[in-house]
Amino acid sequence: MLTLAIDSSTNVGSVALISEDGLLGEELLNLTDTHSQRLMPQLVSLLENSGYEPQDLEGIGVGLGPGSFTGIRIGLATAKTMAQALQIPIVGISTLEAMAYNLKYTSTYLCPMIDGRRDRVFAALYKGRGKEKLAAESQDSLIAIDDLLRELADIDEAIYFIGEVASKYKDRIIKEIKQPKFVSSSFNFPRASMIGELSLKKLLEGKEDNLFALTPNYLKRSQAEIQWEKKHNN
Repeated sequence: MLTLAIDSSTNVGSVALISEDGLLGEELLNLTDTHSQRLMPQLVSLLENSGYEPQDLEGIGVGLGPGSFTGIRIGLATAKTMAQALQIPIVGISTLEAMAYNLKYTSTYLCPMIDGRRDRVFAALYKGRGKEKLAAESQDSLIAIDDLLRELADIDEAIYFIGEVASKYKDRIIKEIKQPKFVSSSFNFPRASMIGELSLKKLLEGKEDNLFALTPNYLKRSQAEIQWEKKHNN
């Protein structure tokens, strides 16, 4: 089942093609260009270099966030438009789950994190079960970094902190957590290939999402919404 995966929920944008035979191709860019500038060229390049046409696609997986409001909207809108035009199923995946899935062969705790600004992070906690299985120990949340570390402080086992923002709070993490672990930079990004693996599993089980009900996982209101509310409440 040829599946296209898209993630643009952070500064790192990536697209991937995957099937039951494995990963066929992936393009990842960690650049200052906006996703509106680079997403479609990435998709075109990936399909051309892999020797496929859009009509060959049989499913789409997309990162739902949390992360960048604009990036999430662009990725989800692109994925939904393609799914509707091609009349193929679509699956949405938590960006934090995809980040944790970078370490899918571990058997310990995983804490993926994305910068939420103002000393807050988007975070979740997973427990690796081996054999590419993860168990969610918490829901995705937007939480103050100090509150998150207090919640994790009693865990005696190793916890892998995943995400570029982990380096920002590394000293605090080391101080508060009993067995903190960190990963190399290549494992800190949400990757479309991980979105693809998770999506393909669901699609093969017949677990597609409702195209029109699929929405972004923002976890907080956008700045535009906050400004609109302030303007109309004055």
